[in-house]
Amino acid sequence: MTNGPRAAASAVGRESLPILTQFDFHQHLMDVPGPAVILFTRQGCGACKVMGRVLAEWQAAGDAPALFEVDAETDTALVREFEVFHLPALFVFQAGAYHGRLEAPPRLPLLREALAAVLARPPEEAP
Repeated sequence: MTNGPRAAASAVGRESLPILTQFDFHQHLMDVPGPAVILFTRQGCGACKVMGRVLAEWQAAGDAPALFEVDAETDTALVREFEVFHLPALFVFQAGAYHGRLEAPPRLPLLREALAAVLARPPEEAP
C-alpha cells in the first residue's frame, strides 16, 4: 500500500508524471489543492507518447497544474469509470472536484487555453 502516486517509468516511457491507480486515485486528488490533469495512456500508444511529451514540457515550464498518469491497461476499473474509449484521454479536477474532460490537441498553448475553459465551468458529477 502506498501513501501517494508513485513516480515510476510510465506507460509513455517517461519518469516524470506520478502514476495513480484505482486504489489511490480519488483520495490523492482530494489532497491536491489546485487543478490537476490526469492523462490516461497505455504502452505502445503513439499519440499518448506525444501528449506525454507535451505535458512534460508544460511541467518543465513551471506553470502546469498537478499532472498525473493512469495506465489504461492495468487500471481498467478507472477506464470504465471515466468511460475512456480513445487514448490519450485527459481529465481535470480542482481541489478534488471533477470538472470534465480536457479536449485539446497536444500543443501547449491549446492545452493551457482548454484547461482555463474547463476550470471556468462549475464542477460536475464524475462519470
